[in-house]
Amino acid sequence: MLRTPLRAVRWRLVSIALALGAFLTAGLPARAASLESAVAEVLVVTPTAGAGFENVAFDRLTPAAQYVEYAAATLLGSIPSASPHDAAPLAQRFLSAKRQVDQRLDAVFALGPAAAQAALGQSDVARQRQTLRNYLRVANQLIDLSGRLRYIEFDILREAQARVTDGGPEAEEPTPRIGRRRGRSAAQVAENPANAQALIDALVRYRSDVGAIQLANMAFDPDGVGASLPGPTLAALRSRALELIAASGESEVLPQLAAYIRRAPGSWLTVQTAETIRIIGLPQDIRPGQDPTLPAPAITAGQLRAAVARVTPGSLPPAWETRRKELMTWLDGRIAHGVPEDATMSIGCCSVRAGDWLLMRNPSPYNLFTDLAPGLFTHVGVVAWEKGSDGRGRLVLVDLPERGSSIPATNVETFVLRSRHFVFLRHRDPETAKRMGQAAASVIGNPSQFDLNFRTDRVLELVGQPLAGKKIHTYCAGLLLLCGLAAERPREELFPVSESCAPGLTAENLRTLGMSLGEDFVSPSGALYSPAMQVSGRKPPTYNDDREVQEAVFDYFAAKLATTPLRVSQDLFQSLRSKVAAAAKGNALLAQALAKAVNVSSDVDLVAAARAAAVVETLDDVAYGASGQYLDAKAAIRGSDSVDPAKAQRYRQIHSSLYSRFSQGQLHPRMLRVELVQYYTQWGRQQIDRRFFLPPAAPSK
Repeated sequence: MLRTPLRAVRWRLVSIALALGAFLTAGLPARAASLESAVAEVLVVTPTAGAGFENVAFDRLTPAAQYVEYAAATLLGSIPSASPHDAAPLAQRFLSAKRQVDQRLDAVFALGPAAAQAALGQSDVARQRQTLRNYLRVANQLIDLSGRLRYIEFDILREAQARVTDGGPEAEEPTPRIGRRRGRSAAQVAENPANAQALIDALVRYRSDVGAIQLANMAFDPDGVGASLPGPTLAALRSRALELIAASGESEVLPQLAAYIRRAPGSWLTVQTAETIRIIGLPQDIRPGQDPTLPAPAITAGQLRAAVARVTPGSLPPAWETRRKELMTWLDGRIAHGVPEDATMSIGCCSVRAGDWLLMRNPSPYNLFTDLAPGLFTHVGVVAWEKGSDGRGRLVLVDLPERGSSIPATNVETFVLRSRHFVFLRHRDPETAKRMGQAAASVIGNPSQFDLNFRTDRVLELVGQPLAGKKIHTYCAGLLLLCGLAAERPREELFPVSESCAPGLTAENLRTLGMSLGEDFVSPSGALYSPAMQVSGRKPPTYNDDREVQEAVFDYFAAKLATTPLRVSQDLFQSLRSKVAAAAKGNALLAQALAKAVNVSSDVDLVAAARAAAVVETLDDVAYGASGQYLDAKAAIRGSDSVDPAKAQRYRQIHSSLYSRFSQGQLHPRMLRVELVQYYTQWGRQQIDRRFFLPPAAPSK
C-alpha cells in the first residue's frame, strides 16, 4: 500500500474533522463545540416521554447526530499526538459519550408503548400517524448513530492502545483485529503499565464490547501482543480480558476462547475461561437434522467439560476448586439433558427463553412499504423449547421464511448470526410467554406458505384449533400474531397499532408485482408499541459501509414506488420463468416441479411468485452489485491485494482523483469511504431507475 509521512496524514485527519465539524455545527447552538456538547444536544432533543414524540425537532436532531460522529472523528485525530498519559482519558471521553447514546436508545425502545398511547389518545388521525412515525424516526436515528460510534470505537481504542504502549502506529481503517499490531513487543506493551492499566480500567468500567474484542486479540490470539509477555503478566492480562468479556457479553470472541481453552494446560485460568464461555453463551449441540451448511458451534458442552477436566482436582485454591466443581456439575447436566424447558440461556448480552420474540434488522425495501416508516426490523421469529431425537432439550428459533414450504427451527444462537442488530421481546406475563413458546414449538415442520399479500385473516382462522400439522399461510410477523392468539391474548394487546400501505402509488405498484398489504397489517416493528412486551435484550447496532450502500439503494427503490409507475425490465431467464409459471396453472405436475425448483409452496400463485421473484432478484442484483463495487473500489485505491490487478487498475482510473489524493496523503481513509459510499449509492440509484422505472414506451405510428 502506498504510504505518506505519518504526521501529514494525522494532521490532515484532524483538519478534515475540524472542517466538517465547523460545517455541520453551522445550524447548531453554540454549545455544540465538542463531543460531549454534541451528545448533550442529541439528548436534549430526544423525547423522554411518550407525548414528546408528537413534535420532534428533527431539524436539530439530525445535524446533532451527524456532528456527534464527526466530533468523535476529531477526538480520534487528537489521540496520535497526545501523550501516553492522556490517551486513556481521551478514550474514556469517547466511551462515556457512546454510553449516553446507547442508554438513550434503550430508553427510546422502552418508550414504544407510551408513544403509541400518546398517539392513539389524539382525535386527529393524521397527528396519530405522525406521532407513531416520529417514534420510529427517532429510534432509527439513534440506532444509526450508535452503530457509527461503534465503528469509530475500533479506531479510538486501537490508537489509544498504541499511545500507551509504543505511541504511534499508522492510521488505518477500523478493523476488529485491534490487538494484532505487527512489530509490538512485550517490552513496548509493558513500557507504560500505569497508562495501559488506566485504559483497561476504562474499558471494564464502560463494559466496552469493542474493548473486549481488543483485549481478547491481545490476550488469546497466538499471534497477539500478549504472546511474548512473561507468564504472570500474560495470565493477569487474560484474567482481566475475561472479566471484560463477561461484563460486556461480547460473544464474537467465543471462537478465540474456545481455541485457547482447548490448548491451554489446566489451571485456575481454565476455570475462569469456562465460566466466561458459560456467561456469554455456551453453544448448544447441533440439532438433529440441522442444515449442514449452517456454521458448527465454536465449542460444545462435551468439549468444554473435557477442557475443565484437565484441571487436576485439588491443585487449585479452595475458592477456585469450588467453582470448578460447580462448572463440572452444570456441564454434566447440559451434556446429558441439554437446556431445561424453563431455563434462560445466554446469547452474548441477551438472555433468552421460550416464548421470546426475536426482531431482526437488515437492509430491506420493506422498511418503507407501510404508512409507518421507517420500519426498524425486517424479520422475526419465536423462541421455542423442543426435545430432540437425541433426548436433549434445546432452545430453537422458529420462523417463517419467504423461501421453503415448511416451518424450520434452528438453534437460536446459530440463527442470530444472520443479523448484525437484533432485539428480543418478552411478554410480561410468564405464563403467556410460555404458551407462546409452546405454540411455536407445535408448528415446527408444519407445511407453510409465505403470503405475498401479507394478510392476517388466515391466522384468525386457526384460533382455537390445535396447530400441529396445520398449514401456516401467513408472513413473518403473522407468525408472532399466531403464537400470541394461541396463548389467548387479544391482537390489540400484542399489536395495538395497525398499518396500511404507504401513500402514493405504492399500493398500485405492489399489485403489479402480485403483492399487497392486507387489512390490519402488522409489522415486526409494530411489536414495540405493545405494553405487554418488553425488551429483554438486544445486540448493539453495528455500522457497515457496504450495508450503507445497500440500504440506500433499497430505500430509494421503496421511495420511488410511491411516486413513479413501476415498469420492470426482465432479463431472459426471468421472462422464461414467468412464462413457465403461467403455463403451470393448468398442469399440476409442472406446477409442483416449478415450486420445488424455486423452493416455495406448490399452492402459491406461481405467476405472482415468479413476478415478485424477478423483482427481488433484480433489486438484490443492483443493491449488492453496488456494495460489491464499492468494496472493490475501496480496496483498489488503498492498494489491497484482494482485488484482481486488472480490476484494481480499472477502479483507479474511474476514481483517478481519489486515488491521487489518497496516495499523496491528502485524503484520509475515512473520507475516502465517505466519498466512495456516495458515488456507489448514486450508481445504484441510477440502476434502479433504469431497471425498474423505465419511461413509458413511445406510441407506435
